[in-house]
Amino acid sequence: MALIILDPNLEGESGHHLAYDLAIAREAMARGQTVTIVANRRFGVSAIEGVRVLPHFTATTYAVRHDDPVTGRFDDIRHFNDLLGAELALLPADLFGPRDAVLAPTVTETHLAGLLGWMKGFEPASAPLFVVHLMFPSGVALDAAGVLQVEDPIAALAYRLAGRVAEAPGPPVHLFASGRQHAVEFSTLFGRPVPAHPLPILPDPPEAVATSGDRVLLFAGDARADKGIALLPPLVDLLAPARPGWTFAAHVNSAAAWGEAAAAATELRSRAALHPNLALAEGRLQPEAYTALLAGARIALLPYDPQRYRRKSSGVLWEAVCLGLPVVVPEGTWLENEARHWGAGHVAYAAQDPAAIAAALGGAIAERDALAQASAGAALRYRAANGAAALLDQIGELWVRHAATMSLVARPAAAAIDLAQPEEGWHRPELLKGKPVRWTDREPVLVFDWPFATPWQVELTLLTHFGAAQLERAEAQAGGLPVTLAFQREGTGGRLLASGPGPGRARPRVALRIRLAHTHRPPNDARDLGVLVAAIRIGPAGDAPRVEPAPRPCATVLSAPAAEGGWPLAASGMVMTEAGAPCVLAFRFAESAVPAMRAVRLFLAGREVPLILSAEAAGGWLATVELPAALLAGADRLPWDLMAGEADAGPAPRLVTLGAAPLGGTPLQPIDAEAPAIEAEPSPVEAAPPEPVPPQAAEESAGEGFLWHRSEGFGEAEGPFPELGVPAGVRWVVSRRARLVVQRAAPGPARIRLAYRSLLLRQRATVTAPGAAAQRFDLPGGRLQDRQEATIPIDLPGGTATVALDFEGAIREPGTGRDLVLLIEAIALD
Repeated sequence: MALIILDPNLEGESGHHLAYDLAIAREAMARGQTVTIVANRRFGVSAIEGVRVLPHFTATTYAVRHDDPVTGRFDDIRHFNDLLGAELALLPADLFGPRDAVLAPTVTETHLAGLLGWMKGFEPASAPLFVVHLMFPSGVALDAAGVLQVEDPIAALAYRLAGRVAEAPGPPVHLFASGRQHAVEFSTLFGRPVPAHPLPILPDPPEAVATSGDRVLLFAGDARADKGIALLPPLVDLLAPARPGWTFAAHVNSAAAWGEAAAAATELRSRAALHPNLALAEGRLQPEAYTALLAGARIALLPYDPQRYRRKSSGVLWEAVCLGLPVVVPEGTWLENEARHWGAGHVAYAAQDPAAIAAALGGAIAERDALAQASAGAALRYRAANGAAALLDQIGELWVRHAATMSLVARPAAAAIDLAQPEEGWHRPELLKGKPVRWTDREPVLVFDWPFATPWQVELTLLTHFGAAQLERAEAQAGGLPVTLAFQREGTGGRLLASGPGPGRARPRVALRIRLAHTHRPPNDARDLGVLVAAIRIGPAGDAPRVEPAPRPCATVLSAPAAEGGWPLAASGMVMTEAGAPCVLAFRFAESAVPAMRAVRLFLAGREVPLILSAEAAGGWLATVELPAALLAGADRLPWDLMAGEADAGPAPRLVTLGAAPLGGTPLQPIDAEAPAIEAEPSPVEAAPPEPVPPQAAEESAGEGFLWHRSEGFGEAEGPFPELGVPAGVRWVVSRRARLVVQRAAPGPARIRLAYRSLLLRQRATVTAPGAAAQRFDLPGGRLQDRQEATIPIDLPGGTATVALDFEGAIREPGTGRDLVLLIEAIALD
């Protein structure tokens, strides 16, 4: 069981949102639940205090997009509800299970309809528990007679319409309001009970608070105009000189302030030098320091805009009530009503100006003892009714009932499908050793019902198939739903697993179509045989093995294979790439006449591209091509087609293998038009003879190893290439006729241990040491990301010897023209 908190307003570590969410999360984790907070994208961490945080949403409930005085509010409500619904739909489906609970703690009219619409989209039988807290004003009020008064028509309309969504068919959504005042208003607006929820804000007063005389808290939190920050400088000018024995404290976080609020924060900072009894704290305070600031005061002032806070709640007021502080608040606001509800000592002022506020503070100071006594009782009542534990108790009662209901709902379970059931794409059932089996053709179809939202998995037990490539290159689809295939080979048979998302109860029918890479037609048999199936099972995909996507680039053949192996031309297939990443396609052909090979044409996405041909020593051919950048732009897969030439060119060549690999090598520095001319190298006739090697230099090199400066067909040291996982110090073999100069202290058998990478699927090498017979080796390869190793046993004479390395294949590097034969990562002689 997991608790998922959806809070688009959590975009930083300042303000009440983080403290609010963490209070709930700590209590849930203490009860054994895992917790995930889905926050705003601007929240910069992925975990805090052991709570997983998933930054996801783009807009808070405070966001404003349209400024039209007539339609702006309406346009914002429509836009941000649509945006939230779209972003909720992008969350991973497996984040929400039927035994989980989803809590949206701070929701307004700009998000409520989008949130409820997303919640109603869940299947009732697999939906989590949904709880929504309405913390902001409803747009309506009740007069003394309990008659509904509409104060904000647009907000009231948006809430009323969202309330209809909450009553629509689908999973139930439990609505709660933040505080008794909002609960009464929303209950009246929706026409059904909306109870109040316990408030998780429950600060514990520090054991000892350092105070110097009497202290008034003038302001706490972010510098905002609606919180009255602009009133503080003139208010301090009135209070500080008049009451030198009192300390006037203020906490102002102006990090996100702008306009009037930022100017007021700067002006207040200048007052600190004028008034010694002004204690100003700035920036974000740690929770302990913030609580100490509140608890150290005798009185708390909330100079908030009375129009904005006529129905709006305040976390600072709840904190002050919880800590037993008398409060000074604007008259006729939610602040005054909430203080009165808890019985806290309070003084209200009528006019929103410094003189009226200073007079109200003076009255509070004069009556501080009586006010403090009333506030002490209010603190006891508040703490008894609120806190994260009380909130989780309220959710827990719903959660237990929800979990009990979910336990009665039928869950997907594995079951066998009768082999006689499938029709399209299957041959007649047969008996093998007394047990039913059934051959498929190339495209078997399996139709079944899966009335669940959880993913499904179909398992086919195979007795026979025609090569792993037949299944590894297979494709599958189920209507418009994505399907993943995985093949596990077991002896001559194996298991073919197909998995996809559950369609739900609305459209439970699934038609799974599998397209095998090829089939086989036996002699004297008119059937095209795909795979021989012994059993079919369907069940939930929770235990399905994770199938990693095939590494890219990679190439596949879709044409039918030839009887003698390989594929006759014309042949077709696909190459899968990383969009925009250059790569090379390599085709190896069986032995064929030169005119026939020269007549072969390659088309990529319908566009003909030239092949670079090279003959191999064994008689075959290697053809390579660089995928043009224009074709790669924005594409992750391209079709290819190989076409044979005219009949007079000879028999059509036969494709044996193919592969794809990313381009490697060191890029050349482009020549600047204004750079000095490069001098031509002298011809061998003009070149001066090499200088003799001094005897001492020869002695210094008398150890064992490789003399690269005397070797031929090897490039300079290169790298690293982090995107390919290639370290520094590698060097290419750049000639198919390379000569490696080796130095040995004494004659005898030795081993050349080689770590390499290759662009070719298979590289054939012939190694010849002085006075020894040639040895032939097959060096597997295919991708520069794959590190290969080989050991070459060899007999070497003492001193210096030249080892001939002759290779069959190479790929011409675009731009440089050099042959890329083999990339040597490490080489050692022992």
